[in-house]
Amino acid sequence: MDGTVGARVGALVEEGKGESIGGGRFFPLVTLDSGGRVGLDGQGQFVMASAEGDTLTPYTAEDAHVFHEVLEWKRSVFDDTLEDAARGLGLPAVEVSLAFPVSGIVRAVLAKNVHYTTRLAMAWLRPSELREMQDDLRRVAGDRQLPMSLRDFAQRLLVPS
Repeated sequence: MDGTVGARVGALVEEGKGESIGGGRFFPLVTLDSGGRVGLDGQGQFVMASAEGDTLTPYTAEDAHVFHEVLEWKRSVFDDTLEDAARGLGLPAVEVSLAFPVSGIVRAVLAKNVHYTTRLAMAWLRPSELREMQDDLRRVAGDRQLPMSLRDFAQRLLVPS
């Protein structure tokens, strides 16, 4: 994440702000329907807080699938909520929004090959994110185990060379 965001989160930690979860600081940004919350930890990294509020799962490529519930939100609503909460914490809203690991989460969900979440994941992508996802979309477009409607959707998202 941008150094400005990390520095600002660090300043918030020094001020004693944020929630204490699992021995670390947590700054909630979006509360999901399950009660789980997406936010930033004390270092400014994206984390998922469990609905029970007792554990934080940092975003990593290996644990990206843990963030799958965000895909159930309309992308514009999620981005607006994320930015509004960031602003409320005094963080640069656009930088926080741009730092959210969309591609990693979408990639992890596409790898699971679950029809419903595959559709949600592809629908979540913005045009500016499509180039980064081309290999994943080609795999979906060519996967004969998936319904034709999903393969066609993936094909439409491919960027011509």
